[in-house]
Amino acid sequence: MLLCDKNRTFRDKPMFSHMPIIQGILYGATQRGARLSELCNAIGIKAEDLGDSEIKVPFDQSCKTWECSVRLTGDNLLGLHLGETSTMSVLGIVGNLMQSSPDLLSAFEKMTNYISVATDMIHFGVKQNAHEITLTCKPVSLFTKTSPVGARHAIEQSLTGTLNVFSLLTGKKIKPLRTTFKHRRGGDIAEYQRVFGAEVLFNGAGNHLVFKREDLLTPIVSRDRTLFAFFEKMLKEKKSTKKKSLSEQIKQLLRTDFQGQIPSLEAVASRMNTTPRTLQRRLASEGVAFRLLVTSVQKDLAQELLRLNGSVSQVSGLLGYSDPSAFRRASKKWNLK
Repeated sequence: MLLCDKNRTFRDKPMFSHMPIIQGILYGATQRGARLSELCNAIGIKAEDLGDSEIKVPFDQSCKTWECSVRLTGDNLLGLHLGETSTMSVLGIVGNLMQSSPDLLSAFEKMTNYISVATDMIHFGVKQNAHEITLTCKPVSLFTKTSPVGARHAIEQSLTGTLNVFSLLTGKKIKPLRTTFKHRRGGDIAEYQRVFGAEVLFNGAGNHLVFKREDLLTPIVSRDRTLFAFFEKMLKEKKSTKKKSLSEQIKQLLRTDFQGQIPSLEAVASRMNTTPRTLQRRLASEGVAFRLLVTSVQKDLAQELLRLNGSVSQVSGLLGYSDPSAFRRASKKWNLK
């Protein structure tokens, strides 16, 4: 179970949500009557940045995203409703790892281990006994204190979204035995019961989904042992704090944050909190050219994925190619088989 350092404050390490999470909330809100331009203006986000999965949205804007979305839709159960259409895509590489996991319990445990890649505003955990498995969800205390409305909706989306993701991963309707929320009820109890298909309690000790043990051992239809190992390796690299050369740091960044897709020099420099000129100068001191470094990483990833999976269509999509034919041309250029 992930735990938060009680002594750590917002100023010590600013919290965030990566852009795919924010994009999902805003697009869901527009489907419920809000105007995207008005939402973006109120939050202070550029509409053109919504498609940039590498942007980390600061804590205060993440809180505003929920608050403004609820206000402009008038839906007091917005989080509950958005969770019904949640997919693994909002979690990036973590979602890829979940899709290749052997069963639901393994998928959730891996999400728990690596959720900090996507956001550090909510923590997850697992408790087990001989017959039941309890999945827990807890916002960090600063989130709850700063934006109780945002925290409530985020928790409701997380638990509802977990159920929807479980259905997508298994092709089956997986229902909990019961659901518990720490906060007060935000709307009609019948709507909560409709969404969860089980008893829903409020003002509890925490936020929990309780399942029969055998239900969470349901196999995932897209499970793949080799891809599972591949994506977990990427996530371990991303969380690694080991000191590396600049070129090694950039390679790791390209493999994890950009998932092998070709970013601009400016985008990489921004992610590393430096300027393009400084980045180029430091790479030159190591005898490395940025463009060649990017191409090398993409080639290695393509070769590794083709060996593991063998599907040109899937690999081209993972590496950001517009169509498989473009990837085939690059493969010939790299002499890949």
